Amino acid sequence: MRRLWTIGLVVLALGLISAAAVQADKLEGTGIIRAIGAGLARVHGTGRVDIAAKGIGTVLVRNAQTIQATGRGFRQDLPGGIALFAGFAGHIHVAGEGMTVEMAGGLIEFKAMGTGTVFLQGRGRYWAAGQVGDWSPDGITANLPVE
Repeated sequence: MRRLWTIGLVVLALGLISAAAVQADKLEGTGIIRAIGAGLARVHGTGRVDIAAKGIGTVLVRNAQTIQATGRGFRQDLPGGIALFAGFAGHIHVAGEGMTVEMAGGLIEFKAMGTGTVFLQGRGRYWAAGQVGDWSPDGITANLPVE
């Protein structure tokens, strides 16, 4: 039964995240970005991502060299360097080179530091280099700007 539940969560998470494949302008950079909102968020690059998980949604981490999680909820380590968190309430810290962190849910809150891109689709706000921006229902790819 638990295996079926795990497979179902993985399929749901991948389905939601793949829906974020909307074409958007691609911007890249180095720095810090904070974001809070509802929908889909993808961070890809090298550095660190700190997530305040509220137990609403899923987090999928690929190719991170370090994953630290404190809190309660479901965590499944999958083959290929993938970690899936579902219904997790607490803090998730990931770091690495060439990693991807994908988040889907009703309340996404994170801070990313390093070099790479951040894709945001849904409703919310982000803060970077003294600027404030809004998430887009169609998706926006924001850079990690120099601060």
